[in-house]
Amino acid sequence: MLRGKRILVAEDNDWIAAALIQTITDYRGIALGPAQTNVSALALIDGHLDGAILDGNLLDGPITPVARALCDRSVPLVVFTGLAFPPICNDRTRISRSFSSHLRMRSSFTPLQSVCGSPARAPASKTRRDGSIPPQI
Repeated sequence: MLRGKRILVAEDNDWIAAALIQTITDYRGIALGPAQTNVSALALIDGHLDGAILDGNLLDGPITPVARALCDRSVPLVVFTGLAFPPICNDRTRISRSFSSHLRMRSSFTPLQSVCGSPARAPASKTRRDGSIPPQI
């Protein structure tokens, strides 16, 4: 699903950032970040991006300037937060952190599918015990 796609991760929580980066690399994507501040996230968007997963609030404040910059570049994004987040782009998604972390991580990629392609499907016998699908090589 993400083979070769460059995905920005803007997240100030180390364990959440690590899980997002691991998920991106499991699907053969290229994780950029994690950026823990708006300043560092903005520096990373100067290059080509295929998508972004953003925390609603980083160490230096709300993710709004980064989300606006990504919207201006038409980069698909997901705001992945437990906080209220005003819509910046009409067609962007906010994913709540209030549900299972496994489902949360997988659902973060759903809005990026239009650009990055359909998820790889493994045969039923290859599905992991937790219900996840191992990456296809």
